[in-house]
Amino acid sequence: MYRITKEIGQYIADKIIQYSISIAGGLLAAFEASIVYVGLCYIAIVIDVISAWCLSRRIHKKDPSLSDGKFKSSYKFRILITLIVVQLAIMAGHYVDTLVMNGGNMAQNFVIVFFLFYEGWSIGENWSSENSNPMAKVFQKIMVNKAERHFNVDLSELKKEDKDNGENDTQ
Repeated sequence: MYRITKEIGQYIADKIIQYSISIAGGLLAAFEASIVYVGLCYIAIVIDVISAWCLSRRIHKKDPSLSDGKFKSSYKFRILITLIVVQLAIMAGHYVDTLVMNGGNMAQNFVIVFFLFYEGWSIGENWSSENSNPMAKVFQKIMVNKAERHFNVDLSELKKEDKDNGENDTQ
């Protein structure tokens, strides 16, 4: 009886290993064509997260009660979803290129350029929000200030304080 149980256990373990290796090989084949592009997009996501952290620190310096100036783990799920979506979109673009368009990489490049523009815009918004740099002020004329949207900061109070400080400096 022990021998039969051991053989069944060995058979199940072998099948689990076989299926795991098959799935891993299939995923590698699916990801292989887009690894370089996905890496580029992941780097853009990391830069976006760092720029959001810098924005949080700038808000914390202006008013510590509005933001703690630290990384927020509450946003990790949104970042994970972004990573999954960009991976799947790039893979879908690759399959559209190979199966529908019979070669090339136009659909994949479209997905990558769109995503990098989106992330670049987000990085620009993070950089220009609550920044006293003159170039940031120019960017704020066309971009959204993320401090109000992401940190629930009432910007009218901060802007009023900045104007009051500016008037006191000239007197």
